[in-house]
Amino acid sequence: MTVLVEAPRVNANEDNLQLIEIKVAQGESVEQGALLFVLETTKAAVEVNAPEAGVIGRLDVKIGDFVAVGSTLCEIVDENASASAAASPADSAVKEVAITAKARKAASELGIDLADVTPSNGRIGEAEVRAAASCRSEAIVAGSHGAQSAVPSASTRRAVIIGGGGHAACLIDALDGSGYEILGCTDQALPVGHHVCAGISVIGTQESLERLLAEGTRYAFIGIGGAQSSEARRAMFERAAAMGFILPPVIHPSAIVSKATRIGDGCHILAGASIGPRCTIGNNVIVNQGSIVCHDSVVQDNAHLTPGAILAGGVSVGAMSVVGMGATVLLGVQIGAGCLIHNGAHISANVADNTIIDAQGRRHLR
Repeated sequence: MTVLVEAPRVNANEDNLQLIEIKVAQGESVEQGALLFVLETTKAAVEVNAPEAGVIGRLDVKIGDFVAVGSTLCEIVDENASASAAASPADSAVKEVAITAKARKAASELGIDLADVTPSNGRIGEAEVRAAASCRSEAIVAGSHGAQSAVPSASTRRAVIIGGGGHAACLIDALDGSGYEILGCTDQALPVGHHVCAGISVIGTQESLERLLAEGTRYAFIGIGGAQSSEARRAMFERAAAMGFILPPVIHPSAIVSKATRIGDGCHILAGASIGPRCTIGNNVIVNQGSIVCHDSVVQDNAHLTPGAILAGGVSVGAMSVVGMGATVLLGVQIGAGCLIHNGAHISANVADNTIIDAQGRRHLR
């Protein structure tokens, strides 16, 4: 197998990095974790290390190059696989599948066997792994009395949903058949035993999270929405991450997400949503039911696009902003951080940070 080492995203608004150091040469053997490259953004330098041991294969970049986020810096070829291929020339006509480092990391976190992932153009990236995770469903067999019961696979992952309201119900719907074993929801206001959706109930308060983590529950999903503010959601996302939970993105099977877009940790792309190519969706973002994000748009951390919101191409939505139901944002408009766009508003000009826009288009400071 071949691992593709890609240029990482360092800053949400920077799509290119400059390569300032190359620490390896083509044909050189490297150990896992070895320093390969140093890249620089306008704000920081970042080191790229080898995700696996192997031999440096294709290496087409040079010092001083500006490289796009997600572009291939080099290939790492497994030494044993290379030797096997050399010993079996009859197999040389078979094209080897390249697997990105992010794909391997996602597969490990999501419990996906890479052998079960369908490549795209001879390549397995993070998008292909997450697509495989979304399509996987638990096997169903007949019980001893003829009833249907779920048989968890060996890769079942224990998870908890933090929150027990409407957004938690949407998550349960989106996660159906994903392979997660949802133990229940935690909620500060709802009583234990309160039914949330599809047989999933409240199992405790947020104080239960430490115990659940200690008992082997590695995954958490933030089931807190926020029609006017993302603050409670942001605080809980950061708390869960600090505790050590893994917060994977969730993509409803009916959502349409371009393979040429990037989805951050803890994002929820719900039923009927559509995200076009070359978009960047930050961490802990909700793209709610029926929302549309057109090409080249950026939605920053902790933002919420509520049901039916529409962003035209090249739109930017700042961190912690909420775009209301049915609101429309025209091509290239930039919405600042901490904004609240009311339901049905039509945004045709840039919006400063911490601005409220009502349905009539009037602007107020928060």
